[in-house]
Amino acid sequence: MTESVADIDKQLVRRSFEQAAGHYNQFTSLQRDIGNRLMANYIGAELVVDNMVDIGCGTGYLTNKLIQAYPSSNLYAVDISFAMLQQTKQQVATSQYLNLGCADADKLPFAASSMDVVCSNLAFQWCSNLEKTFAQAAAILKENGQFIFATFGPQTLKELKYAWGFADNSVHINQFSSVEEISAALSVSGFANISIYTEDLVLSYKTPHALMRDLKGMGAHNINTSRNRGLTGVKSFQRMINAYQSLLENDCLPATFQAVYVKAQMR
Repeated sequence: MTESVADIDKQLVRRSFEQAAGHYNQFTSLQRDIGNRLMANYIGAELVVDNMVDIGCGTGYLTNKLIQAYPSSNLYAVDISFAMLQQTKQQVATSQYLNLGCADADKLPFAASSMDVVCSNLAFQWCSNLEKTFAQAAAILKENGQFIFATFGPQTLKELKYAWGFADNSVHINQFSSVEEISAALSVSGFANISIYTEDLVLSYKTPHALMRDLKGMGAHNINTSRNRGLTGVKSFQRMINAYQSLLENDCLPATFQAVYVKAQMR
């Protein structure tokens, strides 16, 4: 397991997204922006694709973009949450080539060497063993197949992490893999021609509570197994709020999301 990333409770991941599915699109402008960048700069419409898979499709935003870019390609959209797949079914364009399935990124139900492209937008941060996850992608890709995805990097929510440091010693923020860890896991899993680009996207909030409402709305609960499973005390929570408020500038609080864009080729 990547040492800096805590074990992740997959059952909690599933429950979090089951609960968020109905209102997910109200809170995911950031995910859409990153998905648009992924399409424009890495996926485009120039790849030769017979079969492709969208891992962690959520409510189908990237899935819809893929249908538009590759209308005659077989597209498999999978998600760990059945409720998310129901949203995808309702929201994406009708396509005879689209197949939906409930599956974990670490247990993909596809034949070996069956895919030309494996892609994903902001799903792999919910996987703690990247070597295992990437090995799954490698197993289903054809020779020279493309693995293209976006995930979050370790600078994500650095302000909130800083503020929680004034509250207690518990793990309150999901931990994310570094570029070096992602690159190493890709190499071990059999990928070459690895390209990684990072971008810090800073959103503004009026209060810490507004940020945390957004995080809850997008299903981004603290899902590390080492998290404190009890309630955070009122005094500890207020210390966090006060620390975050100290970052106030022009009546806004910053919240950084580090997007990591990756493209690699199967050897």
